[in-house]
Amino acid sequence: MMRSVFLNQWLCLGAVGWLVWVLASSAGAQQIRRVSDFDQRVGPKSFLQKSLAFDVNDYTLEFTGITVAGTQYLFESEVPGTTSDAAEFIYLGVYDVTLARKMPNTLTYGINGRFLTRDSKVGDPTTKLDKRTEGRFDVYLRGIWGQLSYGDFTDRDVLLISGRNSLTGEANLVFDGYLNPSLERAFRYRARYSSWLVDLALDENAKKWDAALQSRTKKGIFEKAFSLNYSGGDLLDRYDRNAWSVGYQLIYGSWDISAGATWEHLEPLGDFGAFDRVVASLGTGWKREQFTVGAGLLLAEVDSGDVGVVATAGLRYDFSRGLSFNAGYIHSDTEGVGTDGVQLATAYLSGLRLSFAYRY
Repeated sequence: MMRSVFLNQWLCLGAVGWLVWVLASSAGAQQIRRVSDFDQRVGPKSFLQKSLAFDVNDYTLEFTGITVAGTQYLFESEVPGTTSDAAEFIYLGVYDVTLARKMPNTLTYGINGRFLTRDSKVGDPTTKLDKRTEGRFDVYLRGIWGQLSYGDFTDRDVLLISGRNSLTGEANLVFDGYLNPSLERAFRYRARYSSWLVDLALDENAKKWDAALQSRTKKGIFEKAFSLNYSGGDLLDRYDRNAWSVGYQLIYGSWDISAGATWEHLEPLGDFGAFDRVVASLGTGWKREQFTVGAGLLLAEVDSGDVGVVATAGLRYDFSRGLSFNAGYIHSDTEGVGTDGVQLATAYLSGLRLSFAYRY
């Protein structure tokens, strides 16, 4: 009995210490990737998977994680920090710990901590960031009216539907997220109203804001989803923007089809003219037993310039209990310059990626 008490105390202290470290290390952190990109590779959780969960006094402590490791070979690349005609080792990881307590009055409060790691070659070429590790967190209060939180644990485009939603394995639609909502820490409100999910966010400095709606309905073997997102305020400390995104997804048996479109109006800070960015994407996936395959196409344009094209295809083979093999091909030929001369959508690359992923 005493051993059990001491074990619970040490587990609680360890979790709190880990979370404090995440909070401290993420004090000045900038986002370097979207967690949804990891889910794209490893797929949905299997009912066989069990997270590491413990009851510590009146709290629930839970550990989850995703690890991806493999190789990347680029045939051609003009993206800084990448190497063509040579195989490169790649790795990525997302490791979460949550501590929550449900009170007798049905309110739940808690804290979420997340540690992300990668090698610097991996990620969306549009970011051009070298940071290899990152910490995120949020604190929240949840009730029947929804959830209030502060932090950056959950991506603010979590409700956005686009061609990316139907992809699988190492397939990736570069620039499908370059019109994303802000990635900075924010005060957020999330709730469900009937079939609608709502997500409202305001940055801690009140310079950026996002609003998102998503509806999902299911009838027989048909599942349909619709999303509407708005992002406004400052962008890159260079532009004042207004961006709208719409998305649609249809799941029919083993088929998954999704499409999205975004229009963004940018006004540079300075003596430059306003301009627009537009993007449209389409993705599809098909699953049979342990195999899932998917392909996607994206068209993007900046300031009525040349239309950029991104094409991708991938597959995933699920072994068991969260272990999968992933493969993908990507070709990107996009270019776009704003009225202020800044490149906003420029990348030329083509290559293959192979990886193994494990989720617990």
